Amino acid sequence: MVLQENTRATFALDWAELWEEFGGFYVERVSGPRTATAEDFEDELLFCLLGGHGVTFELAQSAVAILKRLDVFDSRWSTMELEMLLSSELVMPQFSPPRRDGSLRRYRYPRRKASLIARAAAWVASRSPLRETVLALDEDEARRDFLCECPGIGLKTASWLLRNLGLGSSLAVVDIHLLRALMAANRISKAVLPRDYRQVEQRFLAWCKELKAPPAAFDLMLWEWQRAL
Repeated sequence: MVLQENTRATFALDWAELWEEFGGFYVERVSGPRTATAEDFEDELLFCLLGGHGVTFELAQSAVAILKRLDVFDSRWSTMELEMLLSSELVMPQFSPPRRDGSLRRYRYPRRKASLIARAAAWVASRSPLRETVLALDEDEARRDFLCECPGIGLKTASWLLRNLGLGSSLAVVDIHLLRALMAANRISKAVLPRDYRQVEQRFLAWCKELKAPPAAFDLMLWEWQRAL
């Protein structure tokens, strides 16, 4: 492993060398055929809508498991009915992980989340079947732009959702770990999100092209190595 000092007087990893040595491991982890079902679409969308604002992965995962029982995207619900039902569930202390005293958690911003999910469900219903509508679009960016029309979904979330479904191989999930890596490698000097999202994405994809690295695999490598550091 080679360390080189950057202009910020911190140490950046030599990602080219690391990719050459470990890239195959990460390619294997993100490769393989993926057939995205209608249920996959709904589960991923629900998870995305429940995340953010300090909500941990474990808490969002627990909420998905509970709210799935309600068939959130079923057309029988009116927006108002669904919002009230979701709010009543999200305010209850029933979510993992348990606190230190063993008690279960309430959800953060339950009424705001309930309203957002109910509006998103109405959007999905108006574009049903969602899976077929997305798959009918040939380009990753067109799929992302379409999903960004959904309440609560922006460029980052839409990119993440499509990548998890195996439908966003040419997109980047621009998060803080990606910004830090690009800055440490002197690929960007500064950026403001979401304003500069597409510019940062292009810098990252150009870096991937230089390394001959699939974006999803290299992104995972950056994320794991930065956590280790």
